[in-house]
Amino acid sequence: MDSSLFERVSSATTTGLSPFIPLHDYSVFEALVDACVRRLEGAQGGAARIVADPVSAQRVAATKATLPDSLTLTILTSARYGLPPGAGGDEDGAIPVDRVFVCLAPNVTLVLLGKASSQSGEPRFSGGWSLRRGNAGAVIDALAENSEITPAERDAAQNLPEPADSELSALAMDFMAVHARAQADQQENIAKDKADLFSVLAILKAISAKRRAHDILFVFVEHISQVVQSDRCSIVRIWGGDTQGHVMASHEDASVVNKTIDLHKYPELTQALRNRQKIAIKDALDESNSEPFAAGLRGAGMNSLVVIPIVLFDQHVGSLLLRAARIEGNFTPREISFFEIVAEAASNALERAQLFESIQIANERLERLAITDGLTGLYNHRHFREHLEKEFERASRYRLPLSCLIFDVDDFKKFNDTFGHLVGDAVLKEIASRTQRCVRKSDLIARYGGEEFVVIMPQTGADGAMVEGERIREIIAGSPFDGAQSSQIVTISGGVSVLDHDTMLNAEDLLRAADQALYEAKRKGKNRIVLAQPGDQE
Repeated sequence: MDSSLFERVSSATTTGLSPFIPLHDYSVFEALVDACVRRLEGAQGGAARIVADPVSAQRVAATKATLPDSLTLTILTSARYGLPPGAGGDEDGAIPVDRVFVCLAPNVTLVLLGKASSQSGEPRFSGGWSLRRGNAGAVIDALAENSEITPAERDAAQNLPEPADSELSALAMDFMAVHARAQADQQENIAKDKADLFSVLAILKAISAKRRAHDILFVFVEHISQVVQSDRCSIVRIWGGDTQGHVMASHEDASVVNKTIDLHKYPELTQALRNRQKIAIKDALDESNSEPFAAGLRGAGMNSLVVIPIVLFDQHVGSLLLRAARIEGNFTPREISFFEIVAEAASNALERAQLFESIQIANERLERLAITDGLTGLYNHRHFREHLEKEFERASRYRLPLSCLIFDVDDFKKFNDTFGHLVGDAVLKEIASRTQRCVRKSDLIARYGGEEFVVIMPQTGADGAMVEGERIREIIAGSPFDGAQSSQIVTISGGVSVLDHDTMLNAEDLLRAADQALYEAKRKGKNRIVLAQPGDQE
């Protein structure tokens, strides 16, 4: 009922009707219906009658009160009903409402009228209530005139006498208390809704500040467990058809990443995934609970459980599920609703994070392939040249030492001709592996081309570079290689150059000096490392 309509109803004293007490909330309407039905429970003496719209009639049944056998319930069929013209309506007829509840009984009379509307896109509800039998009778008359009830039903409803003023005063006090409590509860719910909204916003703000998928997921479950106290709160990912799930984040331990779990032990996850619906067990200790996984929950010492699907059947992300459990106490309907709201609000952010990380991993793999030699796994020639230019520029600017080692396999063509190219490839891979094991983390190893390798040694002078070169030569020549004859030893020859800040103007000079030293090592009999001499880059 809109405000102008209700003003006409509540001021209808000139027609012999008493004013209606206004209400502006649907929950107050329902609370008054419940209070009236509870008053009828177990009542003795005299007939009782309720005339109600279908929704209010369902509310009567929902209270599960034990109603007297003498109660007659008449359910209205129209979606819009009319107030009597004498109750403040227009001259030509009734004022439409869509909620009607009239109760006539020896111990209580209540008439409730209401109308849902919309204002600026927001749902509104307004109406009024009265305990006066005259007001109830007027509404009954109007319903009969509009053929909502039969004249016989109207006459049956009018036979009860008006209660005494003392009884009416007591009823009024009780129902005003119900009205006040319902309004207070509604205000409390509004405050809780506001707090929940701020919590959701805080969670979204917290996860938006993170970039890595695991960081986002951990902050997500951590904040949720703070808002709704949970002993277990985690995000689980399941790929379609898998028998295993993966705990992506747990509020108990930030280090949990992609922990594998057997889904046979978590049937609630499987069911939530299969039905694409939430799973909520409010009390696993209740023996009447028929859920197939309640027993397992009790065995784990948990009493209450919620599973909320977040992202379902995404081909890149898989299915994400929020799982929360509580050892003591139950998750309330409001808490379960909060889980659903925050999961819905955060689903896009979580999905984007997973997709971003998947793409990032793929890009990193592609980038790695672009700078890596496919056979040995070392850096390729292009990346080596880029890195050398940077190191040369840095060393030149700050006059830091810089050394370069170039080495190749002695008589590698002969080795290939003897044992075949497959064995030759295996030897190159093994040389790469042995070299990686004996160089420093700050050094860069690359395949220079064919059977040639190069090592860049930042902040390393001649003595250090020669020591490292000899160490590489010895570890390669120290034992036979797989695929060759047991007595076949592979040797290398190498040249070391050291940056001369006065004569070397670019990285090419450093490389040229190392290359000249390599040729000198070959000329002197191979299987040795030679240090470049001044002027070798010319």
